[in-house]
Amino acid sequence: MLKQLLKDRVVTLSCKEIPFQQHVYKIQNCVEVLGIETKSLQIENDNIVTGYMVDQSIFFKSLRFGQTNITFSNGVNKASGHLFVRPSGEIVVEVKPYLGDAEIVPVYFRTILADTIIAIDLKGALKHYLVAHQFMNREDSISEVHYRSMHPNVLKDSYAGHFVLGCHVDGRDILNAQEYALANRQATLMFSEIVIQQNGTKKTVVSNQFLTFMITNQVFVSYESIPDNLRETNFDRDQLISV
Repeated sequence: MLKQLLKDRVVTLSCKEIPFQQHVYKIQNCVEVLGIETKSLQIENDNIVTGYMVDQSIFFKSLRFGQTNITFSNGVNKASGHLFVRPSGEIVVEVKPYLGDAEIVPVYFRTILADTIIAIDLKGALKHYLVAHQFMNREDSISEVHYRSMHPNVLKDSYAGHFVLGCHVDGRDILNAQEYALANRQATLMFSEIVIQQNGTKKTVVSNQFLTFMITNQVFVSYESIPDNLRETNFDRDQLISV
């Protein structure tokens, strides 16, 4: 309890000159984001934030500084979320979607700099997935990834062909040395293309494919030792083209 109070105090002090203003945060009410289409919304502490649904969108409006849990339901299945309102009134939302039959790509951490730092290996996870489903060979490499993030906060849209990390639960940007903060989170990405380097030639997977990354808290030296226990994919291998 004392540790949490100190953390809240630090956040409050860092924003003490910023007056609280009500903010509105929007997420899409769709299967790609939540794993379900939400019919009802339950907020654990409605003194922190209020929520409402309009058409295919869900809106949250900040009321005061704090954090609360959220439950999304379609009447049968549920997704969950954690919402943090910063002292300025800005809202940060983290969603754990209902997975159901989603295509899952497990993401592990790898060690770098003589085991002193761990890094989330998103590109390694994607390569392991593509190799397991014969879209590329183990000796090939991934040059670029182009995707749109369907998750509110874990990952941002790709930038210049690279994976982009997201934020801590309180909204602070995640630095490379802090990537373990993403452990046990999930993110659904919609890939428009994946560029691979194969025998000196660039080839592109034009996919428009949704993949859900499940970020584990396990650390491996490399993906070579990870078993091929991934599900079947919906990729069409004919979409692999030279560029």
